[in-house]
Amino acid sequence: MYDKGILSEKVADTIKQMIMDKKFVPGDKLPNELHLTDALNVSRSTVREAIKILVSSNILEVRRGKGTFVAQELGLSKDPLGVSFMDQQDLLYNLYESRLIMEPEIAALAARRATAKDIAQLKAAFTAIVDDIKNGRDHTEHDIAFHNVIAKSSHNPIIHRILPIIHEGISHGCYETKHITESGDKAIIHHQNIMEAIMNGDEEASKKWMAEHIQYGMEQIIK
Repeated sequence: MYDKGILSEKVADTIKQMIMDKKFVPGDKLPNELHLTDALNVSRSTVREAIKILVSSNILEVRRGKGTFVAQELGLSKDPLGVSFMDQQDLLYNLYESRLIMEPEIAALAARRATAKDIAQLKAAFTAIVDDIKNGRDHTEHDIAFHNVIAKSSHNPIIHRILPIIHEGISHGCYETKHITESGDKAIIHHQNIMEAIMNGDEEASKKWMAEHIQYGMEQIIK
């Protein structure tokens, strides 16, 4: 007879395998506890413990009043490097420095591999950024979406996994520089240059404009 903890882990592994086999995909709602209890031939308490295990690993997420869903970013925590525990004084600069190392090359890959669908999503994200800035709204969310599309356009799943770290840098950067008068106008120009380079399949220009965009942000931090 299985120990309850071991049985819960086995049930968690079974559900995880279902996700790996594409029986459930990110965003899908899992059947309710009663259904899972019958399907897996275990008690409801075992199912609940298995779900807790998978939630702690960011494979599942529980939405109050709605049910249990497969996480959008499977297995990836919101703060994988423990950034929130680091010295906050130099954190923003260090995040931008990391972006400067990674994102120009990611933009070059996007220029080489972006599909028509990727380009359409990039245009939509850029349009949303411009609309936010022109109307005096915080453009952080759409800025993140823009960079997210570029990373996805690289069609490299590992790059997609490191996005939360990049997002952290973008989020902090927009917050710190949005009070600067020229920041919004500069953001539009930078994003447009990056977008057009990727649309034209120009890898070197994509790298150049992405690097300039991030370097500008770093300069504002220093100031």
